[in-house]
Amino acid sequence: MSAKAIDVLIFIPLIPAIPVIATWFLPWERWIPKKIPKKIIGPYLLYCAFAIWHFKQSWWIVLMAGLGGIAVSAMAIFDLRKARMVKQARDWPVAEGCVLHTGQTRDADGILKVTLTYTYKVDGERFGGSESFTFTSEDDAERFESGWKERKLTVHYRQERPEICLLDRDGIP
Repeated sequence: MSAKAIDVLIFIPLIPAIPVIATWFLPWERWIPKKIPKKIIGPYLLYCAFAIWHFKQSWWIVLMAGLGGIAVSAMAIFDLRKARMVKQARDWPVAEGCVLHTGQTRDADGILKVTLTYTYKVDGERFGGSESFTFTSEDDAERFESGWKERKLTVHYRQERPEICLLDRDGIP
């Protein structure tokens, strides 16, 4: 049985995924979600779902790849939306804030996060917010966390809704 040209064309983009699938359980494969942007991984997983369907594999494999692609694409859209909000926030008014609390956690994937909880005042009314920062080493997270305890920071807030805010990341190491 010879392969049709369409089968070959559909299979060629899957070649980079083969070694990743074969070695997914190894610890050095964790670099993939950190180095390759979600806006590439999401559509690629959706393409993989299409290719798996085309080659008539089990429905649950198609479903897993498709749901993975949808989830990663949704995260990419959220990240792009946040980046756009950060860009818009540069034009928002600023207030001086102070860090109330810092805390370290690990998410389900083992990624270390340090969360800054802060407060700021606008027209005599106090507001609060928090933002998380990811780290690859515990030493970096410890240094970051200890550097922010009881420290002043700059907060951008929306003029018409001061409870919506973002930290000014220019002063954040």
